[in-house]
Order: sequence, then C-alpha cells, then structure tokens
Amino acid sequence: MWIWIWVAIIVVSLAVQFVLGRRIWRAVRELMAEIDNLGSTTAILGLELSNVGTRPVPAVAPPRHGMKLAAQA
Repeated sequence: MWIWIWVAIIVVSLAVQFVLGRRIWRAVRELMAEIDNLGSTTAILGLELSNVGTRPVPAVAPPRHGMKLAAQA
C-alpha cells in the first residue's frame, strides 16, 4: 500500500518539475532575447551619441536637370 503512495508522490513531483522547468526555460529564453535587443539598442544609441556635436557629412547630391542637359549637349 505504501509503495503506491510513494510512486504517486514521485510521479506528481516529476510532472510538476517538468511543467515548471518548461516555464522557467521559456522565461529564460525570453529574457536572453530581451538582453540581446537591449545590447543592440545600446550600440545604436552609442553610435548616435558619438555623432552629437560633429559636423554633418555632406551627402552626394545627384546632378540637377540642367547639368544633365549640359552634359548631353
């Protein structure tokens, strides 16, 4: 009789450990993803902050319409 009680306790405890283990593992994976996103955000923010106060880099402007006509003529 006592053996079945012990078996039931072991089975229930293993089931609880399995269910809680899956939940904990899922939470840990989500936490690691959030930490990774925070790292990329920090890197981008650091890049943006390093550009504060510097001169803007002039963009290469495409030729204007009049310049194209002069080049074709």
